Amino acid sequence: MLPKDRRLRKRADFRKVYQHGRSLAGRYLVVYYLNSGKNKTRFGFSISKKIGKAHERNRIKRTLREVCRKNLRQFKEGFDIIFIARSKIKGINYHGVEKDLLKLSRRANISDKR
Repeated sequence: MLPKDRRLRKRADFRKVYQHGRSLAGRYLVVYYLNSGKNKTRFGFSISKKIGKAHERNRIKRTLREVCRKNLRQFKEGFDIIFIARSKIKGINYHGVEKDLLKLSRRANISDKR
């Protein structure tokens, strides 16, 4: 589980990233990111009801959280990052999601690893 200080939780935080941040789209995810100027990178996740029933959305959210937790050291500090699941993500395994997430983070230049 991601530590609480690494999670975006408030509506105002999400709104700020959506309005002032930049975005990139990948195969399974869309990423919005904003340099927050804080010393820790925080993550938020958004999975639409179009994706499926609650248990499917929760599984996807858990997978995304775990990918971020395991690769926390690869992300640059000081960003607020929101990952939005696209409908193609249904049925994709952990490694497919991880590959797309890390590829997007490199393209967005929010990852230290090249």
